[in-house]
Amino acid sequence: MSTAANRTAGPDHLWTVDEHLEDILATVRPLEPIELQLLDAQGCVLVEDITVPVSLPPFDNSSMDGYAVRVTDVAGASEEFPAVLTVIGDVAAGRAEPLHVGPGETARIMTGAPLPPGAEAVVPV
Repeated sequence: MSTAANRTAGPDHLWTVDEHLEDILATVRPLEPIELQLLDAQGCVLVEDITVPVSLPPFDNSSMDGYAVRVTDVAGASEEFPAVLTVIGDVAAGRAEPLHVGPGETARIMTGAPLPPGAEAVVPV
């Protein structure tokens, strides 16, 4: 029986949150770990963290088509007051020579392409 249940509980006694938590945790036990195939494990919780030795991809990449920009160049921009930037080129996935986005510049970027140096965000198309 839980320790909280052994406490004097009269009509005037109010349990604290900590007492309730202690009572609940005293009765809960973790389940034994089981091994499942990945497709059968949906909805389950891992027993231990899974880590990988290398980040993939090994660079920041765009998760959408859009324009790679510097945050300071588009801060405060709106439909009424748009930011006007010079497009310096295109960045495709697998591009060997990256562009450098400087002040007042942007580059069209495709999904999966590496974020060019100088850019901090992607404005989606």
